[in-house]
Amino acid sequence: MRKYGLIIIAGICLAVLVFGHLHWKNISQAAGVEAREAEAKVKEKEKEEREALMQSLKPENNEQQPLIDYLHYKSLTQDRVTVSLVGSNGTTGTGASKTSNSWAGRLEKSLRADRDELETLRFINHGHEGYSTEDLLEGKKIEAVIQDDPDLVIFENSLINNHYQSLSLEQTEKDLKNIMTKLQKELPNAKILIISPNPVANSKTENSLGLNYLDYIKASEKVINTNKWTYMNSKEGIEKKLKKKNLRLADILTNDNIHPNDQGHYIWFETLQEYFKLK
Repeated sequence: MRKYGLIIIAGICLAVLVFGHLHWKNISQAAGVEAREAEAKVKEKEKEEREALMQSLKPENNEQQPLIDYLHYKSLTQDRVTVSLVGSNGTTGTGASKTSNSWAGRLEKSLRADRDELETLRFINHGHEGYSTEDLLEGKKIEAVIQDDPDLVIFENSLINNHYQSLSLEQTEKDLKNIMTKLQKELPNAKILIISPNPVANSKTENSLGLNYLDYIKASEKVINTNKWTYMNSKEGIEKKLKKKNLRLADILTNDNIHPNDQGHYIWFETLQEYFKLK
């Protein structure tokens, strides 16, 4: 009898284990289904939020869209976003102790950090020291920018070198028109931002044509305004910040009194960073 009792108890234990296993298996399966359903709902919500964000950032719905929002939209709708820079010494970062301290280096880092989707943002720098607007055209540097197929072009108008090389105002205006014609024709979907160079110490010093740096700024702005091109006056923006920070122009220029030092590039970057967020 005792033997049969042990067999019965063993049978009961085995049955309990089997039924317990099946019970927990059913519970686990149910939990798995719930988890998958919850995950599907989260993904659907994320998809809806992404689509809503894309609609809110769509350039067609935002006539005066900040550049940072435009780049964000591009990052949501295509595999990569490219910003191409073209210009002269200011674009190359002349005067900065290292590339990362230039306005271009700081702007690239700032844009990537501003929005998660812009981590893969690609900056291509076509700055060339000593280049005038004429040099950019003759050296086919504009064609190099077009080859990048960028979403945004930042064109630093090479007016410091135009002044130094005594290019006429007529030639400067002609070059500016030719550069913009090439960019707009070959990159119809890209945004193009023209920026002036930085302020210099001897802005009223005349060249061999009797023209000073400010003459080149004014002549270029006349053409830019007539054609309604997108423009940021870096010179004025930097000068306003100097006044606000109680700094002298000499404090932000290198010993040549022309190129910005690290502090000068940082203030130039601040000016651009603010512009990118403006409507």
